[in-house]
Amino acid sequence: MSAINEVKEQIGVVRSVGDFTTALQQIGAMRMMSLRNQVLQSKRFVDEATQILRELKLYREILYKEELERAEKRAFKKRHKEEKKESKEALIIITSNQGLCGSYNSEIFKALETHILRENQNADIFMVGKKGQEHYLMNKKYNFKFYPYNIPDNFSAADLLRLAGVFSHYDKILMVYSRYINTITRDVVETLLVTPPTESKEGEEANVPEEEKVKFLFEPSIEELIMDVSSKLRAAAFQQQILDSRLSQFSAQMVGMQTASENAKTMLEDLDHEYNKQRRKMIDKKISEVFAGSALW
Repeated sequence: MSAINEVKEQIGVVRSVGDFTTALQQIGAMRMMSLRNQVLQSKRFVDEATQILRELKLYREILYKEELERAEKRAFKKRHKEEKKESKEALIIITSNQGLCGSYNSEIFKALETHILRENQNADIFMVGKKGQEHYLMNKKYNFKFYPYNIPDNFSAADLLRLAGVFSHYDKILMVYSRYINTITRDVVETLLVTPPTESKEGEEANVPEEEKVKFLFEPSIEELIMDVSSKLRAAAFQQQILDSRLSQFSAQMVGMQTASENAKTMLEDLDHEYNKQRRKMIDKKISEVFAGSALW
């Protein structure tokens, strides 16, 4: 009797776990589908802003060609003097705020511990996500200083402002995050956070009509506009990569919970089989006892 009660208890536990993982799988799928549209919209904005910046730089080249040549010479001399100065680097690591998302975080930790931390020993490290912060606070093997920063799963641009505000203090900013490829595939990447390339295409300046060259008056100056757009574009690129990492996280959660649900279903089938087996044994035992008792009479 104790054996059958134990099996019944296990069936109840596994069924509850299966219901829980199925619910998480559905939540992950819904969030992934919702976020996928947001990622596409964000990418569209970054592409459009990049085009605006490209056109601003093109007009600057047209309007101030001689001044730019002199400025480039001055900039070259300045860079030559500052070559020996050590550049400031930042490493931004994106992890999740919660568990139950498969191997999402462990893949990031593995990439960090395999080569990324070793290659960026002089960088200031910003750890985004509670799971990454908890892991490296408790991990004595990799004892390094980092600045914690939390971004909610349903974040807005305002949640990124404090971290984006430090960009101007660094010459080089690296981001480590899990990039979404498709529903079942992701890749931990180490990418340089820069303003997307805005070089004009070959012959683009030559194709600009003569009347276009004097069409616009810029207020404030074109240099201020370029600096402002570049700053906003870098922040937008940062937001795009955060969205990409969240999409990868929800995809990992969906796939991980789907696997857990399938495992729970398999265990439930095995336990049902075991329950029926124990129940059959108990019935057979009672029948044997009845026959044994009747034989005494």
